[in-house]
Amino acid sequence: MKIGEGNSSMEELRTVHRDEKSIERMNYLISNKIDEILSNNQQKNFLEGIVYMGRDFSQIDSSKPEVELMFIYNDKNFEPIELTKKEIMEILSQTGMNISIMNKPDWYYSLEGRFQDRGEHPWEFIVRHGTIIYDKSGKLKELQTDLQNDLTLDNYTLFFSNDSCEFEPPIEYIPKQYRKIRALNTSTNKIASAS
Repeated sequence: MKIGEGNSSMEELRTVHRDEKSIERMNYLISNKIDEILSNNQQKNFLEGIVYMGRDFSQIDSSKPEVELMFIYNDKNFEPIELTKKEIMEILSQTGMNISIMNKPDWYYSLEGRFQDRGEHPWEFIVRHGTIIYDKSGKLKELQTDLQNDLTLDNYTLFFSNDSCEFEPPIEYIPKQYRKIRALNTSTNKIASAS
């Protein structure tokens, strides 16, 4: 993935390789949480999209890699998404990775609101350079392109990009119906390879 696509400078996010089973488990747990949110009609209506950013601090200390999920919603009455301590510990024990969730309204990214918190929190950086894993109507992609074309953000890219990364295999949201198909294909492949 390129940092600063569009008219701004180009830079690659580092790729951090992780155990396939750990990522598969992370994708399953994240997907379950997203499906839970989308099963609530009110939350489903308010949720515009979800973008993910990987963090890896191993070059500095022994912290666990982290998945940051940012939920972007279109209404101030949206109930912020949170993980319980139990969910956080379950993810850590099953994947060896931490997870954090942020919630932001889409109006925050309007031109008028764009300079709030700049340099203090990486909100814009995450949307600008992260991987979109859910986009209800394409609005999140439009927002991402708009932020990528905002040259005033280039000065903040270097500050936040040091620990940012992509995980390989990738973090994905896999809707329930596709998880069943994947599970079926995996078990079929195992049977075929055993015979």
